[in-house]
Amino acid sequence: MRKVLKSAIEARTLLPFAFILMLAFLVAMAWDGFASTGELLNAQAYVQHTHQVLHEMDGVEDGLQDAREAWLHYVLTPEQQDRDNFADAEVRIWTQLDHVTLSAERQDSIKQLRGLIEDELRQLRDDMRTQHTKLIYHSQESDEKRDRVRDAIQKFKDQQENILRERNQAAQERARQITRNVLLRIGGFSALMGVLFMLVMRESKKLRVAEQTALLAQTRLEGSLLQLQSETENSKLLNDIQADLQICANAGEAFKVTAAYLQKLIPASAGTVFAVDGTRNLMEIGATWGAQEHAPARTYSAEDCCAVRGGRPHSHLEETCGLACRHFAGPDPEAYICFPLSALGETLSLLNVSASSPAQFTPSRLTLIQQIGEYTALRLANLKLREKLQDQSIRDPLTGLYNRRFLETTLEQQLRRSGQADTGTGIIMADIDGFKSFNDTFGHEAGDHVLKEIGALLRHSVRGEDIVCRYGGEEFLTVIPDSSPESVCERAELMRNAISRLELEHHGRPLGKITASFGVSFSQAGSLTPDMLLRHADEALYIAKRSGCDCVRLSESVAGLLDSGKSENEQPTPLRPKTAAVKLA
Repeated sequence: MRKVLKSAIEARTLLPFAFILMLAFLVAMAWDGFASTGELLNAQAYVQHTHQVLHEMDGVEDGLQDAREAWLHYVLTPEQQDRDNFADAEVRIWTQLDHVTLSAERQDSIKQLRGLIEDELRQLRDDMRTQHTKLIYHSQESDEKRDRVRDAIQKFKDQQENILRERNQAAQERARQITRNVLLRIGGFSALMGVLFMLVMRESKKLRVAEQTALLAQTRLEGSLLQLQSETENSKLLNDIQADLQICANAGEAFKVTAAYLQKLIPASAGTVFAVDGTRNLMEIGATWGAQEHAPARTYSAEDCCAVRGGRPHSHLEETCGLACRHFAGPDPEAYICFPLSALGETLSLLNVSASSPAQFTPSRLTLIQQIGEYTALRLANLKLREKLQDQSIRDPLTGLYNRRFLETTLEQQLRRSGQADTGTGIIMADIDGFKSFNDTFGHEAGDHVLKEIGALLRHSVRGEDIVCRYGGEEFLTVIPDSSPESVCERAELMRNAISRLELEHHGRPLGKITASFGVSFSQAGSLTPDMLLRHADEALYIAKRSGCDCVRLSESVAGLLDSGKSENEQPTPLRPKTAAVKLA
C-alpha cells in the first residue's frame, strides 16, 4: 500500500511539469513547420504502439501467472472457484494477445508465442481435469514448458524494446535535425520533454498495476475469509451430528437426529426420513420436520420413489427435469430431492427434503445433505448389525426360539417382577419321548425337522408375553408369567395334546406318532429362585417320564408349598386323564 501511495504522489508531481514542456515542444514544432511536426507525430505514434505492445505482453504475463496460481490451488485443494479463476485468466491472456498488432514480417514470432502458451495452458487444463498431485508442479515437463513460454515472452519484449529504442533514436535524430534548423534551446526542451514523458508513463503504469494488484488481493482475501467461515460452520455441523448419531440407541432416535440437523441446515425446508421395510418392500415415516404442506403418504411402495428405483440421489428442481416421485399425498412440491441412505449394499432409509424454491438447494447444501445422509446410513447399518448380533446371541439357530442364555437372564428378572407385583410365574419343561431312538430310526435330519415343528407349535400355543425356549437337545421350556398353578397345568396339557396329534412327514416318509412329557413348576410372588424353579420342573419331568411318558406332572415340592396340608411324599396325580393316542394317517 505504501508503494501505491508513493507512485501516485510522483505521478501527480510530474504531470504539470510534463504538460508545460509539451506546450513548449508544440511551439517549437510549429516554428519548424507543419511538415516536420507531422513526421515527429508519426514517429511518436510508432513509439506509443510499441509501448502498447509491451503493456499487453505484461498483461499476458500477469494472466499466465494467475492461471498457474489457480492451477496450483486446484491440484492442492480442488475448488470450483479455482477453475473459474483459471478460465478468467485464460480469457484475459487471449484477449490481450489479440490486441497485439504487428507488421507482417513479425507475425511469425507472435504465432510461435501463441503455440507455446496454448501448449502450457492445455497441460494445466489436463492436470486440473485429472487432479494430479502437487508433484506435477515440480515435474521436468512442466518446468520446461513454463521456461519456454517465459523465454519466448522475454525474447518478444526484448525485440519490442529494441524497436522502441530504435524508434526513439530516430525521433531524437529528427528532433536534432529540427533543432539545428531552429534553435538549440528548443531542441533541448524537446529532449527533456521526451524523458519526462517516459517517466510519467512509467509511473502511471506502475500506479495502475499497483492498484489492480491491491484490489485483486483484497478481493481474494475477502473470498477466502467467507469460504473459511462457511467451511468452519459446516465442519462443526458435521461433527455435532456424528456425535449425536453415535449415542443413538435405535433407528428411531437416529431418524429424529437427522431431521433436526437438516432443519437447522435449511430452516425454510420441510422433509421426511423414511424407514425401509425390506420384507414388504415398503417405506414408512420415521421422522419429519418443517411445515408438511405436501406431506408424503404415511406408507408407500419403494417403487414410488425414483431415488430408490435408481439407487442414487434424485432431484426435482425444475418443471422439466424428468420423472417425478409418486409418494406425495398432494401436489408435488416446487423443488425437492430424495437421497437413498445405503450402507453395505443395502438401502436402509430414504431422505426426502423439499423447499419452496430451487434456490434453497445450493451446491454446498447438497453436499452437506449427502454427507449427513451418509453418516445416518452408516449409523443405521451399525444399529442393524448390533440388533442382528444380539438376536443371534439369544436365539436358537435351529428352531428360532430363545436359547438357554436368554432364559437365565429373563427368568431372574421375571421372578423379581413377580415378587414386586405379588403374582405367580409358571414353568413348563417338555421333553420329546424316545427322541434318541427316533434319530436312530429316521436320521438326524428328520429329528431336526421334528424339533422345528414342535418349536413352532409351542410358540403358537402360548400368549404374546410368554417365553418359549429351547432348553437342551430335545428339551423345551416355557415361562408363563402372571398365572396360577391350574392355568399353567392346563396350558401344559394343551401342549401335550397338540403334540400327540401331530402328523409329520419328512421327504414323503411318515414319522409316526410323536409324544412329549411335561414337568410343571410354579413360584408365587417370587418365592423360589431361578435355580430352584428349574430344578423342581426337572424333577416333575422325571416323574412324568417314570409314569409312562406323554403326560403332565406338577412338581411335588411345589405342590407341598402350595398345599401345606398334604404330605411332602404324596405322589402328584395327573390333572386330567391321559388322552388316547390319535392314530397318524
